[in-house]
Amino acid sequence: MLSLPRSPVMRLLILVLAALIVLAFSVRNRSLPDQNYWDFRQQQQQQRQRQQLPAEGSKERVPLSSFKVPENLYLTHDVAIPHNIPPWTRADTEMLGTSIGFTLKAEMLRQEYRPGEDLTGHPERINFAELSRAERLYKALWNHVYPLYQSLSGRDREREQQLLDMAKTRPEVDFFLKLERRLYPWLHYGRQSSLSLHKTFKGKGLVFCAGNGQFEFVVTSIQALRSRLKSALPIQVFHMGESDLSPERQKYLREMASGIEVVDVTQILDNAHMQLGGWAIKPFAMMASSFEEVMFVDADAYFLQDPAVLFDDPGYLATGALFFYDRTLFPDWTEGSDWIKSMLPIMSTFPSMSRMFNLQSAHEQESGVVVINKKTRFPGMLAICKMNGKWERDLYSYKVFHGDKETFWVGFEMVQEPYAFMRNYGGVIGQLREDDDQSVCGAQLHEDHQGRPLWWNGGLYRNKNSGVYTYLDFGYWMSGGGRQEHRERFTRDKETMIQVLTDLGIGSSNELELEPQDPLWDFGESCLAGGTVQTLTMREKGLANGYVGIDKIAREDGAKMYNGESPDPRRHNWDTGTA
Repeated sequence: MLSLPRSPVMRLLILVLAALIVLAFSVRNRSLPDQNYWDFRQQQQQQRQRQQLPAEGSKERVPLSSFKVPENLYLTHDVAIPHNIPPWTRADTEMLGTSIGFTLKAEMLRQEYRPGEDLTGHPERINFAELSRAERLYKALWNHVYPLYQSLSGRDREREQQLLDMAKTRPEVDFFLKLERRLYPWLHYGRQSSLSLHKTFKGKGLVFCAGNGQFEFVVTSIQALRSRLKSALPIQVFHMGESDLSPERQKYLREMASGIEVVDVTQILDNAHMQLGGWAIKPFAMMASSFEEVMFVDADAYFLQDPAVLFDDPGYLATGALFFYDRTLFPDWTEGSDWIKSMLPIMSTFPSMSRMFNLQSAHEQESGVVVINKKTRFPGMLAICKMNGKWERDLYSYKVFHGDKETFWVGFEMVQEPYAFMRNYGGVIGQLREDDDQSVCGAQLHEDHQGRPLWWNGGLYRNKNSGVYTYLDFGYWMSGGGRQEHRERFTRDKETMIQVLTDLGIGSSNELELEPQDPLWDFGESCLAGGTVQTLTMREKGLANGYVGIDKIAREDGAKMYNGESPDPRRHNWDTGTA
């Protein structure tokens, strides 16, 4: 038998150690205290976040982020919680003077291509993985230099000159200006930096883009807002010069309703670098717009509510960016997610739960309506534009995705900005399929966060993609599904989970079941089946079918312009849809 040491101090230490071992063993083997299950689950979640371990049931590590949103937002929106990009520090500035800093600058400031240069056949000249690193570095610098610019006095030109003078003695300011010129050269059109452009943003408004080919569409869409919904939001219509939208059509747009400005984007941003065409104008128009809070609207998109409600949407208010889901189409497509993974080793919480990453749909975002606060999400807006640059889109983003659609949320991922998706997939609005009262056929519908019809994209025709240009008889709609409000992964705290269980009429999370399969699209016929057929309200029917009358006037005037006439939009009664 071992005896204790004679020293009183050693005896005391040994006894204390033994007591601690016994206490630890008893606590380890004791059953959990009688406490609420959700309190314990919340403790587990907090511990995982502290340790940066995967959350229960998730596929990725919890991101290092200080960004927070209200917990109940997860019941109506899918929210991207980004990683924090560390702020620029004095140590970073000092590093620029080292051999490592010299090498970093040489890599970050390399030129991909010159204005007018043809990169066809040379995709290796564009490296999106390196581009993403450069843009995240730029974001840290922008957040560092912006307060310096704000502290300067005088007019914008005077401030910019002071910034140029500052760059002579402050290497991080010099690096910022050079990196911006490398990444976003189209910004420097009559200005020395993005900061002077950013300073001009103010107010809220709508942005449309239209050339001669979209003229009739945009007339109908704008008149639907002004004459039927009585929306008072200011509107800017962007084009790419008189060869894109004729002076006669520009004059018509300005005169047809109040609060409409027609703007040539190439007079604000440098088209020698952008080389705009087609869909690519959309993000650049949003950037060039004078609005601080900007909502882009497709020329053939129509609302059933005043679009102003989206500026008060909880997801937009929480993140500064609101996107809408596209239809669920073409599963088992891997090219999009594979490309994103190849260039973005750091991603927010969103991609892992997206349909694209889970091979449920080739499409994620519908870009017919996009809402962004440019004051708070400026680096994200720049990254979106970069993905729509001439060779970025021709060699990569438009080849991988269907045009500009995914460039919005992927651009935000490149610089780790937060954003929210309205949690309902693209549905349908229109009429019942002939001989089938369980299918609705027509245009792609999107709901608000309360599940009511809000806007649709695709015009007023039965199926324009198949050349069926007969007007729809609007009477029905069907949700595309995807609300998934009962999924446990969206309810992270006790109060929210209890509310969900109460709403569903069940007593335990063990009774939760996966949502039934979302309705299925007949893409060729533009019909959706498998969901609940819902009837539009009398007001919604009146609005939607009333837009047809407006469209007939727009098409008559468009035909007259084509024949060299100059119709006057002010002579029409747009409220009643009569010429």
